[in-house]
Amino acid sequence: MDGILLKIYIAESATIEGRPAYKYLVDYFKRKGFLGCTVLRGMAGFGHESVIHTVDVLRLSLDLPVTIEVVDEEEKIMAVLPDIEKFVEHGQVTLQNVRMIRKSPK
Repeated sequence: MDGILLKIYIAESATIEGRPAYKYLVDYFKRKGFLGCTVLRGMAGFGHESVIHTVDVLRLSLDLPVTIEVVDEEEKIMAVLPDIEKFVEHGQVTLQNVRMIRKSPK
């Protein structure tokens, strides 16, 4: 079964409607009935401001890079893309074709 992997790259400090963006997005995808959503916190990275954020003890950052990943059928991903584009003011949104080996039961 083919699907789409939606990846959202944002800063840990990003917010949507006053909430941490990664928490807001997890709730959003759950409300929309997606198969699952995973949030990954990076150890180091930089974004649009070119400032490096890291877990290095000497340069400890509380604003680490965060990636939110969602995999589902193309129609479902494409239907929420306009919302995602509105939500993510500073960040990167990517789409990738994937082969879904097993779809979780609902």
